[in-house]
Amino acid sequence: MLKLIRVDERLLHGQVAIGWTSNSGANTILVVNDEAQQDKVKAMALDLAKPTGVKLYIRSVEESGPIVQKFADAKKAQVLVLVRTIADALKLIKGSNGAIKNLNVGGVKFEEGKKKLNDYVAVTDQDIEDLKEIESMGVELDFRMLPRDKKLSLSDLLKE
Repeated sequence: MLKLIRVDERLLHGQVAIGWTSNSGANTILVVNDEAQQDKVKAMALDLAKPTGVKLYIRSVEESGPIVQKFADAKKAQVLVLVRTIADALKLIKGSNGAIKNLNVGGVKFEEGKKKLNDYVAVTDQDIEDLKEIESMGVELDFRMLPRDKKLSLSDLLKE
């Protein structure tokens, strides 16, 4: 069962390992990231960051759509899926054949050429287009850094 799909540039770190994993009841984490899948050092660091007793899988964006579909139907696996970018989230959603119903957008840092939607999400114009496309596919967007934070929608953030 899919418990949470999250966009977070840092992928697996303290807030995710402790806050989101326990809040969602996840016993499995799927990191969907081409770089982490190809880099043994990054993969080892991610493995060290995961909570004890939680399974970790690291797969490429391309191969993850069907994997997410299988996890959506799983009974024992309670899965937290992490992607680094909004573009990767869109590819994953398209590849998972409707299995993803919700997307949490967390840490997307500010850099040149991006505009801040709030204190923890900064986006390009392309990111906004991708988010609108994700919403048009029937996926509910939820912008929060931590589980206890108030859920904000894309329209909430674009108004500000």
